[in-house]
Amino acid sequence: MPPFKDEHVLIIAPGSQTTLAQLGLPESFTPAQLRTSTRMFPAEQKGEWEPLKVRERKVTRRRHHVAPAPADGDSTMADVDGATEEKVNGIEEEETYFEEDPTIEDGAVYPIRQGRVVDWSCLFALMTHIYNTLSPPFHTPIIIITQPTWTAHDHEILTQFFFEKFKTPAFCLMDSALAVCYAYAASTATVVDIGYEKCDISAVVEFLINDIGRGIAVPDCGGEGMTQRLLELLADKDFSRDMCEQLKRSGICEILPPGTAMPGEEVEVPNVNPAAAASAGANAAGLKGRGGPGDPITAMRGNAGVVEAGDEPDGAGGEVEDNEGVLDVASLVVSGKTNEFLARKEKEKAERAEKAAAKKAAQEAAAAPKQAKLPNAKRLTAAFPYTERRPLEELNQNGKRPIGIDASKAEGGAKRPRTPEPQNPAEAAVAGADQAPNPPAEVPIQNGEATALIRREVEVGLERFQAVTGGILDRIADAIHRCILSVPEAQRRQELWDNLIIVGNGSKVRGFKDALVGKLNSKYLISDSNTTIFTSEMPSSFTTPVATGANTPQPQSQLSSSHHGPGVNPLLLAATTASNPSGLIPPGQNQHLHAQLQMQQYQQQNQQASHQHSGHGQTPTRIKLTKMPEYFPEWKDVGTEEASFLGAQVAAKVVFVVDQGLSKGFMSRTEYNDLGPQGIHEFCMPGSLSPPPLKRRRVVSPPTTSSSTTSPVSSIPISPSSNSILQPTPQTLRIYSWNINGIGPYLDTQPPITNFFPTASSSQRKAKPSPDPSLRTCLHRWSYPHLLFLQEIKIAPGDTSSIASLRRTINSPLSNDGSITTSSRLYDAHLCLPRDKHNATGFGGKVYGVCSLIRRDIAASSTTKTVDWDLEGRVLITEIPVDGIVVFNIYAVNGTTNPYRDPASGKVIGDRHTRKRQFHAELRNECARYDHQGWAVVVAGDLNIAQTEADSWPELRVGKEHVLNRKHFKECFMNGRGEGGLEMRDTFREVKGEERKFTYRPRGRVWGEGMDRVDLIMASQRLGVKDADILDDEMERGRSDHVPLWVEVLVGSGNGGGMKKGGGGRGILCSNGKGRSKDGQVE
Repeated sequence: MPPFKDEHVLIIAPGSQTTLAQLGLPESFTPAQLRTSTRMFPAEQKGEWEPLKVRERKVTRRRHHVAPAPADGDSTMADVDGATEEKVNGIEEEETYFEEDPTIEDGAVYPIRQGRVVDWSCLFALMTHIYNTLSPPFHTPIIIITQPTWTAHDHEILTQFFFEKFKTPAFCLMDSALAVCYAYAASTATVVDIGYEKCDISAVVEFLINDIGRGIAVPDCGGEGMTQRLLELLADKDFSRDMCEQLKRSGICEILPPGTAMPGEEVEVPNVNPAAAASAGANAAGLKGRGGPGDPITAMRGNAGVVEAGDEPDGAGGEVEDNEGVLDVASLVVSGKTNEFLARKEKEKAERAEKAAAKKAAQEAAAAPKQAKLPNAKRLTAAFPYTERRPLEELNQNGKRPIGIDASKAEGGAKRPRTPEPQNPAEAAVAGADQAPNPPAEVPIQNGEATALIRREVEVGLERFQAVTGGILDRIADAIHRCILSVPEAQRRQELWDNLIIVGNGSKVRGFKDALVGKLNSKYLISDSNTTIFTSEMPSSFTTPVATGANTPQPQSQLSSSHHGPGVNPLLLAATTASNPSGLIPPGQNQHLHAQLQMQQYQQQNQQASHQHSGHGQTPTRIKLTKMPEYFPEWKDVGTEEASFLGAQVAAKVVFVVDQGLSKGFMSRTEYNDLGPQGIHEFCMPGSLSPPPLKRRRVVSPPTTSSSTTSPVSSIPISPSSNSILQPTPQTLRIYSWNINGIGPYLDTQPPITNFFPTASSSQRKAKPSPDPSLRTCLHRWSYPHLLFLQEIKIAPGDTSSIASLRRTINSPLSNDGSITTSSRLYDAHLCLPRDKHNATGFGGKVYGVCSLIRRDIAASSTTKTVDWDLEGRVLITEIPVDGIVVFNIYAVNGTTNPYRDPASGKVIGDRHTRKRQFHAELRNECARYDHQGWAVVVAGDLNIAQTEADSWPELRVGKEHVLNRKHFKECFMNGRGEGGLEMRDTFREVKGEERKFTYRPRGRVWGEGMDRVDLIMASQRLGVKDADILDDEMERGRSDHVPLWVEVLVGSGNGGGMKKGGGGRGILCSNGKGRSKDGQVE
């Protein structure tokens, strides 16, 4: 039975303006059930908050008093009149009421600005209000959608608040970009989130967010930037910000694709006869030449031969004709008809003007229906309904028109006089009879006590198409280009261009997404034909020639056709070894040079495998929007702008219900008590749902220097320069230690969590080989060490199924396992599981726990046991009498301020810092007892302590309690015996000196951001150490947050001789070259 139910999961997605929340996961995921403004109002008491504005309202009431009746019971008319008068003239009292007004925004505090938390007290009050509104049960896991701008410290603050305030059993933080990818079922995508005041751009590759180059809070690119741009354009028409905001949300505000002409800007070429056009052009050109008013010949002729179109010739009465503005004054004066001529001309002008006006009116009347049928992108003007709240006293008695509102001014038109409102229905009928039956411009929607909502139509011109003309699209496009170019895997960049996801309420503006894609195409897209201009004639395996012989043209290979850098020429190497199939060294070449050549070739092939790509990494050849799956019908009508909330529901279903925390997708209450708020960085969605990046790369087997034997290490190699794994010799004992952080994913019966997320592109991509995440594979890769100590296995004491699966997995045969029947490749498993009912609770006891895997050739002569003072499953002791060695498998307590309870009574007796120092003391005493008996002591595991500055990056923990913990640890184990310590040696420092390697590599961060060496293998002075190292590699970390470490100690009678426990076997080589006597003392 899963630990959580669907109906108990709580999801909260805070935003700058709106916060989404929902309790429970429906069968078909739906939009958020609760939508609330991300704001709070200060209460009367300082530090307290209210979700709505509380305003004070005073009401005057009259209190009436009636005079008492006379004592004798008789009453007169005067008494009655007096009582009536006293009742009428009662005392007026003013009463004060407090009420919540959801319409008031004055004084509101928004805790999130541009994605950043600016007021934690206000945000906590909002979270508390949402939690109380939904009223979830006690056993409720919580998932919070985080903003990209939130820092690691912000995550810790949220973690502490939810665990301490609501006592949640499980808590999860999920990045909003990753949630969008879950909603779209896309493992690789570029997420563009258009918010209120900013824009976030994230490149996600295989469910891993690329933090380098991520566009976080790009300013002036959100919905508010568009509103401010409209306000700037319409400021001269008296538009307010609220009007521009409603215009932006209306259907007439549209973003036209780049290059689209505005309505009215199209140049229409008239369909005329070319010959007529040429003729007209000739006449027009000759106007200034011959026949024009400026021609001297025309002036001499008095324009007698010029007849304008539409003019009548001279009549029989000998009337003088003019040429519209050019008169023959002499002829007019001689005729004596000056007055008649002028009157006739004035009449003709008036008639022509009247005809032109009538024609224009007819054209406008005919174009009006046609204009109404045009789409919004073709109309010069359009109207949108504007709703505003006005004081009630400004409304007239019939409640239909406000007083003092000039609609024409708001619409940008000319002012018109306001008709006086009638005072009674009769006057209203008379006034309305003289006016056209037009509907009122404003209609109230909702009436309150002091204010009312009114709606009116507001007309807007071409400004409605210019919401992003201030460079918004250019800034977003540039940020997208920089973000994708920052992805280190160049071969994945085209896939990011192919899967572009645009979300956020700021992208709801009509045409915004298409306009953004058009802007990207115009700025960065190159055609497919251009991609072959410089590559069609050149093999892809060519590089720039250098004088080393390494750039000889290579034949195309099906395995790899990528570029390679200078190195050993593979053809030259193949020619020298072609006649040497058995792997013998070619004549004239020493063994060291031959091995070096083979290793260089192996490294070169690995580089080719990790850097090969096709296409252009700098510029895309296509840009496409990704479509969200259609199996959520409830989201079809609301749109995909809030897809992050859908992705949060998908993730919550998998992490809380299906996976049950095995992949470290959430932080439990027990883990919070152990790790504190800082531990939230170990629990993250990306790390739990996808393999590390190196697992996706094709690995080439390294060469072997000997043909007689084939090392099993070659199946999954590690760079020989950093993390070498050597074969254990018969005179050594190899010990491995690893905080596996949940053993479930490494058992054969546990499917990988990525199986729950089939992606659309997964079937198109070729499968890439990756290490099998099973314990048997790890044992094979590490050449079957004698001992493998695992910490934090997280198996419940009663989970017999997982215990049986563990024992089956460690002895399951592999394809390249060789002889599985030998005892040197079979293991026994010993477990110590938590049994403290007060300090190791949660998820049925799936916390803490250690496991010791002992190879059977060693297990036959060894004993493994627990200790009484450990009830949390932290200590296992393995005694190997034949070698006189005792090895401790330790998962030490992590020092935090969380309480520690008495295991018997449950009463708080201290914090985890105090318990850590008690654990040190108990472990020291246990080691001292063995040391006094002559055993060589080895302590291996997660000690949860970084000793020096060289063991931590970027810095050590410097709190008082952490300093005390380090001091106490050194006093117990590292100090000399005269100072009360065991004088143990740090095997890694003894072998590697000051080399910096780390064992704790938190997930959710870029590899190398924060790390510590908290896992140690310590040995007593009487034990010889041959070699030690840390497998500080991202592949070796696997699904854990720690990497393995190992030590090889010297044993055997041939190495100095020594006392043997139990008679017969391997002796112990002391560090001073001496053996041990029978009583265990150093000789």
